[in-house]
Amino acid sequence: MHVTNVGGSLTTAVCLSLIAWSVRVLRSAKHRDRARQRTTSSAAPTVKLNKQTYGVLSPKAFWMLVQTNPVPYLLLDVRPESKEDGGAVSKLCERLNVTHVLPEELANLLRNRSTLWAKRFPNIPMPNLRTTLIFVSTHGHSSSHAAALATSLGFTRCSIVDGGLAAAVPIAHFDEVDAMSPVRDGTLSLDAVQLLLETVRDDGNLLGLVILDIRRFDERSLYGSIEGSTHIPVDNLPKALGMNDEEWVRMFRFLKPTADNLILLHSRSPSAAAWAKQLFSDAGLHNCHCYVDGAFSGPDGDVRSYEAYEEGGAPPEPVKLGRAFNRMNAERELLDLRIQFRV
Repeated sequence: MHVTNVGGSLTTAVCLSLIAWSVRVLRSAKHRDRARQRTTSSAAPTVKLNKQTYGVLSPKAFWMLVQTNPVPYLLLDVRPESKEDGGAVSKLCERLNVTHVLPEELANLLRNRSTLWAKRFPNIPMPNLRTTLIFVSTHGHSSSHAAALATSLGFTRCSIVDGGLAAAVPIAHFDEVDAMSPVRDGTLSLDAVQLLLETVRDDGNLLGLVILDIRRFDERSLYGSIEGSTHIPVDNLPKALGMNDEEWVRMFRFLKPTADNLILLHSRSPSAAAWAKQLFSDAGLHNCHCYVDGAFSGPDGDVRSYEAYEEGGAPPEPVKLGRAFNRMNAERELLDLRIQFRV
């Protein structure tokens, strides 16, 4: 039987078939891309970058954090894969043993952390909404987006490094352990604190004294507090110090300290006190001193102290100090620090 190609050659028919097949393949690929974009958009919500939604650590404050561990934290490297090179920043990341998360995976990982986190990072505890998250990238651009995204998902203690890891490299290179180690030198004694409180009671706080209790909630509730103190846990400070006056009052119900105030930070941890003092200094509040002790007055009026303990651990029994107020030592101490007091 003889078959005749009516209306054109066989080659033309094949070409037309290939063109039609190619169009179908291209349309299918385009539909898949659109579906992928819709999925990505829903997984990574658009957020407005705003420094007031997360903390910004100076390179020195960041390095104090990783060297002295004043608070528990999780260090998340959100550099894109193309930025992972063998340079100084990558070496610093290896030194700090950071947890690397690709920017495009972050939203899905944090939102579905109950099912995804243990599979991805089996040896790292899953973060909760109160975990201190420190996002790092080379120059801070990716980390800013990541911190804003995490904040929009409900994580309340997010921070970045001002200038990124590139700004921290010089400090890490010339790191001196002694310079970063928290010490008790320069902190106020109980005698000095008692003299300050006496001065405030007598002159109506002409000193402008602001006592900030930066201990945990459990410490303050279990062991009491200094007379007239207000409370901000130390891990809230990076974000809090970036707030304006109105936001501060709305959040903490008292006026934000200024450069005119004499600030006393009350902590039981020397490393937490030193880190908090650095944060205040970075915010321009340099008239800041630390009281590193847990002393408080019991029901009988006797002054007691307690040993530092980890959150979730068994609270220690308070111990009576059993010593009298030494006014002469207190006056000498405050004079050395150029702090005014009532004679």
